[in-house]
Amino acid sequence: MLVQDSDTQVVYANRAAGELLGLDRDELRGRSELPTPCECLSESGETLPDRWPGVDALRTGRAQRPRVMGLPRPDGRVRWVRVSARPVGRSVLTSMLDVTALRRAEADAATLASRLEGNGDDGNGNGHGRVAGTGILSPREHQVVELLASGSTGEEVAERLGISPATVRVHVRNATGKLGANTRTQAVAIAVARGEVAAP
Repeated sequence: MLVQDSDTQVVYANRAAGELLGLDRDELRGRSELPTPCECLSESGETLPDRWPGVDALRTGRAQRPRVMGLPRPDGRVRWVRVSARPVGRSVLTSMLDVTALRRAEADAATLASRLEGNGDDGNGNGHGRVAGTGILSPREHQVVELLASGSTGEEVAERLGISPATVRVHVRNATGKLGANTRTQAVAIAVARGEVAAP
């Protein structure tokens, strides 16, 4: 979370904001320029001008709808952040949520969906790769995958369902095979893409 004054200078930043932006909280205070995003998208995926919503909130005096912003990191990677802003008096409050893992899962889902549409093509046009999605999840597998999609760990799933972590691993392995995935993350992404479980 950031608070900027009417001149867009940062007057408050919590620790999470510093971590997301790759800057110390003390470095953020007094700054009027935030790291320039490499890409800004609406939540529906439309490209937006690469600027922070706080600027628009100050200019218009209206709360800005959340946008997804790619923030370049010093190591060359991009951290994806869901950002919204609303004016509070003559200041603006900007809220940020790290959605990097969700963006990666969406990318995995898109890749896997294209594989599903390719009828088992192995990517080289040979058509003899494993055909994904040939099985249907059992009710328990569905519960496990849905809880994983919501962000629960394997241990948390076990506790929530009253089963052992080893049993959770068996359900995950079975669901992964049925969905034609190679990893737990891919299984969740495929299940979300197919509409078998709700997106988090």
